[in-house]
Amino acid sequence: MPEPIPIQKDLSVAIVGGGMGGLAAGVALGRAGVKVDLFEQAPKFEEVGAGINLGPNTVRTLEQMGLGDEYNSVAETDDSGLFFQWWDGIKVHMGGETYTKYPRSAVHRARLLEVLHGSLPSSVTVHLGVRVTGVKNLPAEGKARITYIASQPPPNSMPSLPAGAALAQTPVVPKEEHFDADVVVGADGIKSVIRGIMAVPAPSEAGNAAGKPASQRYTGTYCYRALIPMEKAMELDVPEQAIYAQKPKMVFGQGRHLTIFPIEKGKVLNIVAFVSDRSKPKDERTWDGPWLKKVDMETIQSDFDGWDEYPKKLLGLISPKDQIQWALHEALSPTTWRQGRITLLGDAAHASLPHNGSGASMAIEDAYVLSGLLAMPQCTRENVEDFLQVYEDIRRPRGLRQQMHACETGEMFEYATDKWGKDTDAIAKEMLSRTDWIWDYNIENDMTDARDLLQQRRVI
Repeated sequence: MPEPIPIQKDLSVAIVGGGMGGLAAGVALGRAGVKVDLFEQAPKFEEVGAGINLGPNTVRTLEQMGLGDEYNSVAETDDSGLFFQWWDGIKVHMGGETYTKYPRSAVHRARLLEVLHGSLPSSVTVHLGVRVTGVKNLPAEGKARITYIASQPPPNSMPSLPAGAALAQTPVVPKEEHFDADVVVGADGIKSVIRGIMAVPAPSEAGNAAGKPASQRYTGTYCYRALIPMEKAMELDVPEQAIYAQKPKMVFGQGRHLTIFPIEKGKVLNIVAFVSDRSKPKDERTWDGPWLKKVDMETIQSDFDGWDEYPKKLLGLISPKDQIQWALHEALSPTTWRQGRITLLGDAAHASLPHNGSGASMAIEDAYVLSGLLAMPQCTRENVEDFLQVYEDIRRPRGLRQQMHACETGEMFEYATDKWGKDTDAIAKEMLSRTDWIWDYNIENDMTDARDLLQQRRVI
């Protein structure tokens, strides 16, 4: 259990959302002695999600947060630097290999969330089962206020305490309440309630929606996600099945592609199969119904008609409970993240397609920079808005660039670009350096730039 951390700073922060970014911000701020209240809608921190790749930039950031050992204990690392082997889906053959100067790192999303909520210190109070309904600035009081409805979880889902954090008491009868803090951080994901209430404008990249209140939009891509026991994957009657299952693969195809990589110390194979329709402009693509749509195996197999039998056999291992189409949406970074003492973080600010493997990375980077700024001794209740503006000015360009870049990466994987076409060797060569600008990044550069901006603006 983490050592108790006293409140060392006269600043209070309310974080809405207990996902990757919200938890990372809670850990970093709490360890800096900032009083944090974290509000999460779920009645408990659950082990949900699939495998994710984390770039070396994020591994370094976690290390700088003091979480390196905890992360490495649950991550899957390939020290050879093999990023992916490239295959063509129609007639499976090796299209090339991409090695990087860094080890490849992957982890089950649930394990990383466990590391984060298990590292929350005593300076953090967690409010579970809370549905936030409003947020506003209180200029006269120098505060921001969230309005929420809290209720006790059902008896069969009583939450467990995060390791060092306090767990707030919830009322027996649900009722509307409010909470005031010096700063409110909307880390509540792609469907962010905080962003919606702020009604901040969408950027020019949003096409017809530019200037309107920023919201999520369907990307034209859905995916199937599954975790397959490695022993089942190894039983498939395919050539070189051991190599096929135990090494990360990217299988290309026209309008679809498949990502495969091991997690859980090689015991589980993570599979994500993408299907895209780019027949309409980006700002005209729509998805009807719930974002998660139950289908059958026949539908999954038909989505990959014409593909080689080997990837289709892997898809055949998807269990009935995982036979779901996940509609992939994005929320292009609004022109501003801040209104007074309210700001955004992670997917609430810049939810993207997953093709760079950098969605969680950007959220953790956001959390590091925001926490570093708010923890500075020069940051006070009176000037905190200046620090929030610098956070946005430093982080927004990188988040937006990653969104646009990830979209193009997905197009490249699915032969939808003029530049690379169907040349898998050219795509593999592109991937040798394509993510360097993400992976080579040292988050301390953001902090240096932030301090420079604060000095230029005579805040410090």
